[in-house]
Amino acid sequence: MTKTALFVTVLAACVGTTAFAQEQAVPEGCVAVATVHRESCMVSNYLQCGNRVEVHSFENGKLSDSHYFGPDWDLVEYQADGGRTDVTVAEGSAPEASLTTALATGESLGTRDMSFSSGVLQGNAVLLESALTIGDEEVQISGETFRKGTLVRTMTVKKNGVSSQWSFEVFAAPDASFFIEGEVEIEQFGKTQKLAWTPTQIIRPGAPGFMSTQRPAGCSGS
Repeated sequence: MTKTALFVTVLAACVGTTAFAQEQAVPEGCVAVATVHRESCMVSNYLQCGNRVEVHSFENGKLSDSHYFGPDWDLVEYQADGGRTDVTVAEGSAPEASLTTALATGESLGTRDMSFSSGVLQGNAVLLESALTIGDEEVQISGETFRKGTLVRTMTVKKNGVSSQWSFEVFAAPDASFFIEGEVEIEQFGKTQKLAWTPTQIIRPGAPGFMSTQRPAGCSGS
């Protein structure tokens, strides 16, 4: 288990048995970059850890999921259910869709091999297929400019062919320095679920609410 994965697992265990901390601790070797408040009362903290970006999302102070991205915002690990579900990239696997390419050309397609390293599917290989499209429409969030796009990720368990599809609305800084996954529609096991994760505020270092694990004041989502 990586140092960062261990941190998330320990954090999840702690929040499950004690009062939730209002501010996320930053692991050694990482730098806190931003906190993004979303609809549905979710808050996501962005950490730069070497050449990887970690995004830890909380609902009402409880860790919901964690995304780990490579240098070009390619997904290298995903954790959910407080660390009980962990999908990691296979060693030597090519990067998935490239944000830099999508910003330059409008689209980037990619596949990469991953595997479950925990949970009931531990050891099972997964094929991740990604389609990232970035348009010309620009939006402002907390005074920062982003280009809007879509990201469709299909994850298929190779052993049995069971797949799930995650269709995100995304927001990308024009220089590829920041990337936010917003509202998502999930299709799996014959059911469709939509999660309202649209970003509403970006908090940078030094501002109130930075690295918070609690929903923003006045949040009315569920």
